Amino acid sequence: RNSLRCLELWRDEIDAMTLSGRGRDQDALRTIYGNIEKGTERECELVRMENENYITFPTPRTFDKLAKRDASGASSPTLVHISNSVFAKWIDTEAQNEYISRVLRLSEEERGSGKYDQVTVKAEQSDM
Repeated sequence: RNSLRCLELWRDEIDAMTLSGRGRDQDALRTIYGNIEKGTERECELVRMENENYITFPTPRTFDKLAKRDASGASSPTLVHISNSVFAKWIDTEAQNEYISRVLRLSEEERGSGKYDQVTVKAEQSDM
């Protein structure tokens, strides 16, 4: 199967969604995945990862669970994607900084420098 075809489909789907006022990349992937499942797309293959032990896209509600799980010493997902979406903007900034510091195992000196553990995406008035 052809990865270039998948990328072209994804780009076209995102463009179409943006024109209609939507436009999240995950929505575009879901549409393409649905077309593959229905059999209307045969040249592209997407692999769906069902297990949150590998990847997570936290929202304010799920971030608290993730941070508590990590703080207790339980394993964390391999990839945690805190995007610059509206969801991430509503996750407490200090909680994000603490989580990032803990995961990266920053020293007190590194934490104090402000170079490594500072969240830069914050809710704006227009997001409210």
